[in-house]
Amino acid sequence: MTVPAAIVTVALAAVAACASDPQQSGDGGMPDTSMPDTGMTPDAKPNNPVPPPADIVAAGVRWIGRVDTTNPDQPRFAWSGTGFVARFDGTSLTAQLSVSGATEIFKTVIDGAPQPPFTAASGQGTYMLATGLAAGVHTVELYRQTEGPQGETRLMALTVGGGALMAPPPGKDRLIEVIGDSITCGYGVVGMLSDTDCFPTESHWDTYAAVAGRALDADVSTIAASGRGIVKNYDPTDTGPRMPMLYDHTLTNIASPTWDFHVEPQAVVINLGTNDISNSKGDPGDAFRDAYIALLERIRNEYPHAYIVCIIAPLLSGGDLAIISGHIKDAVDARTAAGDTKVEFFSGIPAQTSDKFACQYHPNVAENMMMADLLVAELKAKLGW
Repeated sequence: MTVPAAIVTVALAAVAACASDPQQSGDGGMPDTSMPDTGMTPDAKPNNPVPPPADIVAAGVRWIGRVDTTNPDQPRFAWSGTGFVARFDGTSLTAQLSVSGATEIFKTVIDGAPQPPFTAASGQGTYMLATGLAAGVHTVELYRQTEGPQGETRLMALTVGGGALMAPPPGKDRLIEVIGDSITCGYGVVGMLSDTDCFPTESHWDTYAAVAGRALDADVSTIAASGRGIVKNYDPTDTGPRMPMLYDHTLTNIASPTWDFHVEPQAVVINLGTNDISNSKGDPGDAFRDAYIALLERIRNEYPHAYIVCIIAPLLSGGDLAIISGHIKDAVDARTAAGDTKVEFFSGIPAQTSDKFACQYHPNVAENMMMADLLVAELKAKLGW
């Protein structure tokens, strides 16, 4: 049965709530109904997000991460790790995908078992996501491994072999939003130091964020792009958008539609600053600290109750690490002084050692697993998970 998404809705699974509705407190105890400790500025106007799960169901599947449903019959998605979960009664599942940029890499998970990645060529094509299954009910997940600047993906249609699409399973009760650069994208993570092209070995599935999400039974929404910084990108001549400028994008390369921040994650992890000082650029100075404070304020205004964890790991070391760590700590201290008690600088992830290098010195799978273990322990301690 081919489903061009005739039965498609964009639905919130939770009842809409005002921004001061109770959420889980940072210590995992009773719900926190107070507003003073959010550190929101007086003119803040949050979008009244609801706690997870607050599912987007379009084209008959549940979406993970940001998705453009302007055309709900053919949703578009771009950010690393974004994708969908489909449930069907049948023996196979095929997807028609339209890729706007160069080739893109995808990861499928069939009934909980991850499969080898596959590559989709530019343009429209048909791809077998699962085949040869026993007759009955199955769940298939599809995730982008290629990052957003490489182009968008549009889901054109799904075809179920020997059956029909069913209502997708509900989302998880935990959500982590992660904001970062190439490290968080998984740029070159399954490659070798000797590789000259890292995009073919990009794998968000193997990043610290994705591994931590699976360990915590949490959905993960990733907002990350290679080479991006807070005030300076990796290439000192690159005057393109820095990550704070991309934060409200539903699709990485397109300013509209903007994301509506309809669901509030329990945790937001920021891993930015490496590109601001790397490539011999030197100390970005107070401009970095001030822009970092502004990003924290923006996140807090969108998410009044989320616990924010700031990290800088694992590529910087020595003086560069000390400089950026100092600026991030100063930014966090400024937010704490403003009354925000749910933000921290977590410096517990050590600098990467040479045995953990992947493509262009990026962290390999083993390094990401170590980072995930440390982040999981921190989130468990702070959120009671």
